[in-house]
Amino acid sequence: MPDSVFNLISKIDKSNLKEDFDSWPALAKSSWEESQPPQLDRSYSSILFVGMGGSGMIGEVIADIALEQEAGRIEVLKDYHLPRFFTSDTLVVGVSCSGTTEETLSVLNEANKRRLDICTFGSGGLLEKMSQTNPRIKFTKTKMLKVPRSSFPAIFYVVLKFLIQNGYLKTSEDHVLNSIDCLSRARDLCAKPIAKQNKALEIALDVTETKVTLPLIYSSRRTRACGMRFRQSLNENAKMHAFDAQIPELCHNDIVGWDYSKTAKAKKAYVSNAVPLALKLEDDPIEVRTRFQILEDILKKAKSELLQAPALGTSYVSRIISMLYLLDYASYFAAIFRGVDPIETPSIVLLKDELKTRLNYLGRFA
Repeated sequence: MPDSVFNLISKIDKSNLKEDFDSWPALAKSSWEESQPPQLDRSYSSILFVGMGGSGMIGEVIADIALEQEAGRIEVLKDYHLPRFFTSDTLVVGVSCSGTTEETLSVLNEANKRRLDICTFGSGGLLEKMSQTNPRIKFTKTKMLKVPRSSFPAIFYVVLKFLIQNGYLKTSEDHVLNSIDCLSRARDLCAKPIAKQNKALEIALDVTETKVTLPLIYSSRRTRACGMRFRQSLNENAKMHAFDAQIPELCHNDIVGWDYSKTAKAKKAYVSNAVPLALKLEDDPIEVRTRFQILEDILKKAKSELLQAPALGTSYVSRIISMLYLLDYASYFAAIFRGVDPIETPSIVLLKDELKTRLNYLGRFA
């Protein structure tokens, strides 16, 4: 039952990961007010974010904000190696909450060898040690909670402040403070035990309704990072597969999958397992709104309902940050409904152990 989810938390969430998510408003406030990110000595034609997983999501959200403001060129790299076309006119920003992400350390090492300027953000580890041995690398220490993905605001608001103070983003302080206020409102909504009053709980119920459910996350350019984050949060917290795609591209391919659901043979299984969720904003361009409307019509013909992701606030930053937060709660509740510990990621632990044995990348940077 929806109203029993909070009774299940203490039995399933042994590490109390919910405490991390509940602390986001206070964490965001302290990160914004108390951080002292570096002042750059020069300007750059582009910024390259380097990071993986929850840390890499910082760059993805920032890139979406930059596009919304038509700010400078900001890109995100998720790989071991730095492409040759990046030059000294690019500022490399490394983000690793743990400070031990081998892909990020590898790219930063290559950027350092090529004498590119570097700023890094994280809780310490090898990332901090790298800056101690090279004056070109400016390191900013950030707080880490139980896991990187639950530490999002601890890094995001520091990086946001860094880019605003150095003139690469135009977000006003009022909009930043409003986004933090929206986090508080979102947390209060997610404390309600009834699904009709708690959109995150309602979405969690929908994506866990059957044993084999495939959430289909439909976003736009403006909510792209939120869609990616929700997919990743479902992967890590709820141990679920999920799919994310963006309008208008999904209108050229993904929607045809719903044609298959119209056949008598496939209809029952497909429709019951696919859970489509739209990540849209009230002020989306007419082209985006129209495509979402047509997508909804197509789903109705396939006897499926397009769920809507919630968002709070009036500014773009407030809406996407509150949407990301509410969907993170949804992924957390989905883990509880599925009876899986949201903090554990055994496959990632196994992968890192094998990488240490086979590649020993971290040993190279120690």
